[in-house]
Amino acid sequence: MIRVAIVGAGPAGIAAADVLVRHGVAPVLIDEGRQAGGQIYRQPRPGLRLDIAALLGAEAANYARTHASFAHLKDRIDYHPGTLAWGIQDRTLHTMRGSVAATVNFDAIILATGATDRTLPIKGWTLPGVFTLGGAQVLLKEHGCLIGQRIVFCGSSPLLYLAASQYRAMGAEVVAILDTTPFTAKMSAAGALMAAPAMFARGLGYMASLPARGGADASRRRASCFRGNRQR
Repeated sequence: MIRVAIVGAGPAGIAAADVLVRHGVAPVLIDEGRQAGGQIYRQPRPGLRLDIAALLGAEAANYARTHASFAHLKDRIDYHPGTLAWGIQDRTLHTMRGSVAATVNFDAIILATGATDRTLPIKGWTLPGVFTLGGAQVLLKEHGCLIGQRIVFCGSSPLLYLAASQYRAMGAEVVAILDTTPFTAKMSAAGALMAAPAMFARGLGYMASLPARGGADASRRRASCFRGNRQR
């Protein structure tokens, strides 16, 4: 039987595993994360009470579907969480889990590794209190922690507005969003973005609503969103 390796247990990796299983192939699913879901649908650590619906908003339903799909697949695949895939040579995948090295032979491989932060060095970027967007989301989604009470978001990624919206939903005050993408570049991309009209509209909604929300609303939400975490 053909042996397929999948690197990454985010939405794409889980979807690929689902298709393979439905066609009689049990893949090897390797993921650096301790739990499936990837960055976008990262699960809270065990025992943490986090309001996923408030955090993810319109994406909460997709979050639930993705994790339900993985729960259905988990016992039908060879799943390796907390495992780093660091090299490929001659149809062999080299991995590391903790201090244990291993190899996985494959006939085909699917790389579903997702995105990564591309950080440009600026003055002060190594100071305490400065986080990448990805790092800020890990703390929020997995550990239920805000990186601060008053936050400035700076960069050029579409994730800028999504992360700011999620932090506001969990109680942070978004002081400013410093978007370095020229307006002309946004306009030139608008046509292509219309291929996904619902997502495009959601992004416009984030952009329109974030500057108008103040700190008083954030303070009220902070108490309700994190009360459960203090009681765990």
